Amino acid sequence: MWCVKQKRYAIFAVAAIGLSLAACGDDDPVAPEPVFDSPSTVRVVNRLLGPVIFFFARPCGTTDWGADLFRTDHPVDGTIQAGEQRDFTVEAGCYDFRAVHLETTEPGPELEKLIFNQTATPVTPVVWTLEDDPVDPT
Repeated sequence: MWCVKQKRYAIFAVAAIGLSLAACGDDDPVAPEPVFDSPSTVRVVNRLLGPVIFFFARPCGTTDWGADLFRTDHPVDGTIQAGEQRDFTVEAGCYDFRAVHLETTEPGPELEKLIFNQTATPVTPVVWTLEDDPVDPT
């Protein structure tokens, strides 16, 4: 009797582990798209030498950047390559934005650009063009 109960528990445990592993799958997790009452667009135009690899927003006057707005761990979907642009949807309001980018297309240091107090409305999107800082020729 004792062996039968132990065997049932072992079968249940193996089945539970198998189901949890099957649920993981090979796909990258993607956070669900939020639903907005008053959606607005933020367009990020990348005129840098390297890709933007993270993009964050926070309401004006706050300190927490929250989650990456790419909402994916996929290495291609989670970037804005040099010369490309991407639109993000946010709730209308005032935001600070932070873009983390690579210096060039080669792996290298991560740099960041910040812009503050941008008002996004359903009628007027925010367009942020990221450009390399001019180099002093002297």
